[in-house]
Amino acid sequence: MTVRDFETRDLMMEAAAARIAEALNHAIFERGCAVAALSGGTTPAPAYALLAAKPVDWRHVTFMLVDERFVPTTDDASNEALLRRTLAPALGAGARLLPMYAHNTTPEDAAARADALYSSQAIDIAVFGMGNDGHTASWFPGATGLELALKSPRTVIAISAQNAAGSSQRLTLTRTALSRSRSNILLITGAEKRALLNDRTRAPLPVDALAELPAPLEALWAP
Repeated sequence: MTVRDFETRDLMMEAAAARIAEALNHAIFERGCAVAALSGGTTPAPAYALLAAKPVDWRHVTFMLVDERFVPTTDDASNEALLRRTLAPALGAGARLLPMYAHNTTPEDAAARADALYSSQAIDIAVFGMGNDGHTASWFPGATGLELALKSPRTVIAISAQNAAGSSQRLTLTRTALSRSRSNILLITGAEKRALLNDRTRAPLPVDALAELPAPLEALWAP
């Protein structure tokens, strides 16, 4: 893992947006379409708003979710709702967003539907955040289903994490799915997260699994 330091969060978000746009444009040039898997949460949201203003042929872009809270899009905790707000110009210009959440069903059934929808997608770039507990995607330490998330051959599974904000019931990409990504970036902010990432004496955390993916992982950090 390489880590790029930025003096401000604004500079980091601009760099992240530029990196995502670069990956999308390269994929469109290479094969005529592009796919980005995006995490929710407050940290990457400014980068998505900046991304939506970049010169990309959005008609050829598909957005996936890295993970989702099992809540409807009317809920403030919905990652899909956050992406639809921040990426509105890109979606209005023709990009599409594949949902994970499904109404009137169980998390397991929604995961199965999302798995069928997501399994054929070739991810050109995946964007991650990290919590203060070392979770990424919805891979929470001690979560029910964490081992499955790291070992399942499926693309999307349901997972339960009692301490997860927004909803304890989650849908998430598996490590198998993310092993197909061509590039990965991790956005982190604050001294506490940087110290956690750099601590070589701690026990392994879910975020460490990102460094084991085949594609290079680039971390961007700002205070």
